[in-house]
Amino acid sequence: MNRIKQLRIEQNMLQSDLARLLNASQQSVSRYETEGRGLDVETIHRLCNLFGVTADYLLGRTDMRTPEISAEDWELLAAYHEADDAIKEIVSFSLKLGNEKKESPEAV
Repeated sequence: MNRIKQLRIEQNMLQSDLARLLNASQQSVSRYETEGRGLDVETIHRLCNLFGVTADYLLGRTDMRTPEISAEDWELLAAYHEADDAIKEIVSFSLKLGNEKKESPEAV
């Protein structure tokens, strides 16, 4: 089943209800659901906000409805990707060291 239709049904909406919220025609919603009509960026954005899902979920690229990573974690990930190799090595070493401490039995 098309994700748009699935989400609409989960919300107990008719196509006409969704059309009204999108400021579109019921025929447009029908075409979105049968994938006979492509979605523009603005419509994708509106649908994601309306249903509280990511664009990747809406478009069938993932089964995760919402990201499982916080905004702070995204910032850390972005900083890591922008860091030079020496910083990345330090971070990797620190993570390995931290994991080793978690796995080793504590001294009595």
